[in-house]
Amino acid sequence: MRVHQLIAAAAPGDAVTGQALAWRDAMRGWGADGQIVAEHVHPELDGTVRRLGARAGDLEGADALVLHYSVWSRSVDAALASGAPLGVCYHNVTPGALIRDFNPGLADACDRARAELPRLRGRAVALVADSGFNALELREAGVGDARVVPLLLDLPARVAPPRPAGAPPSVVSVGRIVPNKRIDDVVRAFALYRAHRAPDATLTLVGSDGGFEGYRRALEDLVARIGVGGVRFAGRVSDAERDRVYARADAYLCMSLHEGFCAPLVEALARGVPVVARRAAAVPETLGGAGLLVDEPDLLPLAAEALHEVVAGEATRAALAAAAARRTAELRPEAVIPALRTALSPLLEA
Repeated sequence: MRVHQLIAAAAPGDAVTGQALAWRDAMRGWGADGQIVAEHVHPELDGTVRRLGARAGDLEGADALVLHYSVWSRSVDAALASGAPLGVCYHNVTPGALIRDFNPGLADACDRARAELPRLRGRAVALVADSGFNALELREAGVGDARVVPLLLDLPARVAPPRPAGAPPSVVSVGRIVPNKRIDDVVRAFALYRAHRAPDATLTLVGSDGGFEGYRRALEDLVARIGVGGVRFAGRVSDAERDRVYARADAYLCMSLHEGFCAPLVEALARGVPVVARRAAAVPETLGGAGLLVDEPDLLPLAAEALHEVVAGEATRAALAAAAARRTAELRPEAVIPALRTALSPLLEA
């Protein structure tokens, strides 16, 4: 059986691309081979992902299709126009208002994707969502009831113990440098933590700023304007270097306003890094009680104090480590793959 997957854009380090690759490997284990097809393909993935429109008959020969829905692209039109049985995985779509100031073109594509969600109604043989938060959006859009299957992630065999507390404390945040992740709030909360609790603390920001170079410059201006030291923009790094950053980290700080799942939170948990995060979107669901959540209106000072607690509080670190072991066990491939196969079985049997 051949199952082709369609995504908007394929890029190294991109969460949706990573899921398409992980699903491809899982489906091959079930005897279902196929191609990953994208409208835009990063040069590093040429040969791994097929470019939509690069040759005639991109989707010919497919017994079924899977559309990974995260933004509007020609891949959506191609999937909906095909007569093949269709599965849809909804990764959520960033509201355009959160990114419009720095990338209006992408904001338009996001807003269109949200407006066009009802076109999926009745079209999908199998409907999957990364989280209950995403499934609720599909239900409210009238698309239908999705099976919730968490992201399929490559996690270490066992949860690493927390790094022994020491000086200087190291804080990390991983993910694309985009406005909806509110890296500016990460910087401000870290500035309070450094000013009042740990004057020698460091903050490492890992992630690409592709398409949001203006936001990266605004962040650098913010760092200079408020005079906070110890902040490093690492850019996009290899998986090995990312793991080295985690190995040196005492805490992970997430201030994102919008996440459909947020894989880096699970990466941090699995590598023994306690998490402090804003209570927003699917973040609480992803953490599953294995991190400290902070709320408005005193978000930034609460985040700074929470950082101090997860770095210096031995009892807190031990409790979070136990919760992280429980949560990551729920998200290991051996738990997720059977759930994925069940969710996709209507498509695979179609």
